[in-house]
Amino acid sequence: MRISKILSVVFLCFISLTVLAKDAYNFSVTIKGYGNRKFFLGYYFGDKQYLRDSAFTDASGKMIFKGEKVLEGGIYLIATADKSLLFDFVMTEMFFSLDTDSIDIIDNMKVKGSAENDVFFMYTKYTTKAGTEANQLDKKIREVKEIKDTAQERKLIARYREVLNELNALRAKIQSEYPGYLISKVFKMMEEVKIPEPPKSSDGSIDSNFQYYYYYNHYFDNFDFSDSRISRTPVFHPKFEQYMLKLTVQMPDSINKSADFVLTRAIKGKENFKYCLYWITNHYEVSQYMGMEGVFNHMVDEYYVKGKAYWVDSNLVREMKNKADKQRYNLMGLKGKNITMPDTANKYQSLYNIDAKYTVLVFWNATCGHCKEELPKIDSAYLVLNKNYMLKKQLFLDVFSVSLTDNVEDLKKFLQEKKFSWKANVHNYNNESDFRWYYDVFTTPVMYILDENKKIIAKRLPAGQILDFIQNYDRDKLSK
Repeated sequence: MRISKILSVVFLCFISLTVLAKDAYNFSVTIKGYGNRKFFLGYYFGDKQYLRDSAFTDASGKMIFKGEKVLEGGIYLIATADKSLLFDFVMTEMFFSLDTDSIDIIDNMKVKGSAENDVFFMYTKYTTKAGTEANQLDKKIREVKEIKDTAQERKLIARYREVLNELNALRAKIQSEYPGYLISKVFKMMEEVKIPEPPKSSDGSIDSNFQYYYYYNHYFDNFDFSDSRISRTPVFHPKFEQYMLKLTVQMPDSINKSADFVLTRAIKGKENFKYCLYWITNHYEVSQYMGMEGVFNHMVDEYYVKGKAYWVDSNLVREMKNKADKQRYNLMGLKGKNITMPDTANKYQSLYNIDAKYTVLVFWNATCGHCKEELPKIDSAYLVLNKNYMLKKQLFLDVFSVSLTDNVEDLKKFLQEKKFSWKANVHNYNNESDFRWYYDVFTTPVMYILDENKKIIAKRLPAGQILDFIQNYDRDKLSK
């Protein structure tokens, strides 16, 4: 009987612990005056906001959010049924309550069970009032400026600066007293890097690039990448994007260097690493600018294939590698692979034998409607460029035309009708496939522009842009 009672108590305790452990998060939000309404729980991630949950308030305005999986830390939000933002809060603790009133949500906010939200709303209440005063001061400054009341303008500007200084002082105080809180880390990310004066060399000269490189190399000094919450704030993405798009020269080699620079730091926090890797890969994979596939390939080779993107399905990695492999031989700046095929007279022609300052390499089909529109435009560019830029020893522009037409008679008929100015019109009689792999040719038309060394300088360019591209490229090359 004694053993039975003990086992019963143990069993009941186990049941109780199971029930208690079921909810990994459970918090309530009460907004008096908003009874019997639907609200959304959302969160920030990168440059977007995502919905995580929804709940209905009871008659008193109380709603409960709970679930069996711990929520990722970060800045979360409560939004109305039409997805209008009501307020933000911090998600670090999983069990707490927020109570307020619809009359003034921020000023009436009361927090229980969440130390981080205590500080967050203390700051939010302060900034709401400070922001109102700053806006009023700004309006008054403009008014007195119009009537040229300089004495009053000076007073108002002085007070405006006081408001900003008080705000900065509060931020500094929060960072000092609560360094581990997310709000402190957000404030830190918002701070600009302090750039020292450039050092003088022995001859007294100063490196004009010192400040740029210092800023570039120290840009993320204020980021705590070990805290995965920082990418789930509204501040992280704009700063990260500025580094990748504004501070980095938009050339594959420079982008890859910056990507590695960020990712070696971001890997300290799983969510930060996942977001940065995803954004870089996706942004440059779908970029409309030529040559950015070099960034995609670098990401695939260095991170996905090597298993660093551990959360990505192996089938997707295989697809990504396959895409990268198709692009591997035709990246901008590489020398294009040679192509040797017979022409319509069954005489073999070689791409590498084309002697011109620039070469258009085009893959096309005589039965392709779009090809029929594009090839005459190439011919127009050929005539204009060779007339305007006459060279003594070689053509300024030549064309190596690779026909993928199934029926050779269709090809001959089309060429006889159009009488294109160039001579090298080869045909894939032998159904070769290497060129498809080397130049990623799986649709038509596909166009490349090569320099005199057959280095790829443009790819998949519409024929109507060939003339302007080559003129601009050649002018830029001569000016260097």
